[in-house]
Amino acid sequence: MGFSPGDPVIVREVWQGKIWTVRALTIVRDEPDLLVLYQPAGAPWKRPHSLNGRPIRLPDQPWQLHDDAMPEDALRLILPGQAHSVLLIWRKQWELLCWYINLEEPFRRTPLGFDYMDQTLDIVVEPDMSSWRWKDEDEFEEAQAKGIYSRKQALEIRIEGERALERLLFRKPPFDERWEDWRPDPAWAKSAIGGGWHLAGQS
Repeated sequence: MGFSPGDPVIVREVWQGKIWTVRALTIVRDEPDLLVLYQPAGAPWKRPHSLNGRPIRLPDQPWQLHDDAMPEDALRLILPGQAHSVLLIWRKQWELLCWYINLEEPFRRTPLGFDYMDQTLDIVVEPDMSSWRWKDEDEFEEAQAKGIYSRKQALEIRIEGERALERLLFRKPPFDERWEDWRPDPAWAKSAIGGGWHLAGQS
């Protein structure tokens, strides 16, 4: 059974059975061929820190979750079963900062929302799609050196990124819609930041 537009959901990254991050997002669309999630600026999330309190980016050491807030408005477009999502990230006043291809495990549905795990490597695309660049390549190499990804997995992740980039640049569905012009129902952000999501106990 799917979620309805405006429903709050919990989206967690899970590494080897342990929660890595927790985000509070809002359902925009939940259909068999497309999942769309909204992240309002200021929405709460939990992120990993080392046991001495330092933020960490790779799950290569013990961690604990600390509270934080998401800095920007973002819309996340997910093709079910695909190992990536595409985000539109806006600055204040709804100025589009970039398109962002996030390479990740496919989303898995849970009673509260969705679980997945990020796969480190990303692609940043200019708002007008005139240019693009890989992001976090050094970190991706470090993850391979530490055994987080095998050489085969790393190759599959990069190939997935190239496929996703082609789909975006050629405006294949769902990117044929004018997502740049999308705006949220004002009640969603008010509800979310006002405490409609409960992240307590997600650590």
